[in-house]
Amino acid sequence: MQLTVTFHAPSEVAVPVHYGVLLQGLIYRQMQNPALRRYLHEHGFPLEKRRFKLFTFSRLMGRSARFDRAGGSIVFVPPLQLVICSPISFILQELGNGFLQQGQVRLGDARLEVKEMAAASPRVSSSSIRVRMLSPVVMYSTAGAENGRSYTYYYSPFEPRFAELIGANLAKKHLLIHGRRAEADGFDIRPAEVREKDFKITRYKDTIVKGWLGEYYLNGDPELLQVALDAGLGAKNSQGYGCCELVI
Repeated sequence: MQLTVTFHAPSEVAVPVHYGVLLQGLIYRQMQNPALRRYLHEHGFPLEKRRFKLFTFSRLMGRSARFDRAGGSIVFVPPLQLVICSPISFILQELGNGFLQQGQVRLGDARLEVKEMAAASPRVSSSSIRVRMLSPVVMYSTAGAENGRSYTYYYSPFEPRFAELIGANLAKKHLLIHGRRAEADGFDIRPAEVREKDFKITRYKDTIVKGWLGEYYLNGDPELLQVALDAGLGAKNSQGYGCCELVI
């Protein structure tokens, strides 16, 4: 399930280059239920040693955008759109109600007017789909180093391990959402249209995050593919990574 929010502003909107944490904060602020907001922000849904927030969101999308090197910002020409996805309907309902009640929101120094909202429930009906990333897909593993400090390795979608880890991650989300395991053995993700420029190095707070935009073929259990649309692909979804839309 997804919620698309359209914002209007009287002039161009400038935001920091690494604005994901601002969008995340904006989303949490729309949750009028303090118990839900606190639970998602501080805890999430536990499974094994991990906790999942079970929502993701896109990058900002405007009529056009340019990089302002002097100001260290990205300047968008409104209207702006933000897509938020979750398999948990009440999360999106809470956000929709929050945006409606607020009417206006603040993103950094910019004040935006909530102009329009649209809800949709794209459904997967086959074992093969093509998706477009609305925010970079991220997959990584962490290992200890000789000096005692951990090292994080970010996988490329052209590495075989990438598909294996993406599938395992989707299976965990499926178990959380439905209470039963999905068939993950036949899952595969392959680049359909991924270029060098789709490699994105971003910053979330003090952490460098490496991910990929582009379009991908997904094959496997339709229920697992549905989780990719609803909860996001890969890791760090609630930080603004892994949001995708159905192409075919």
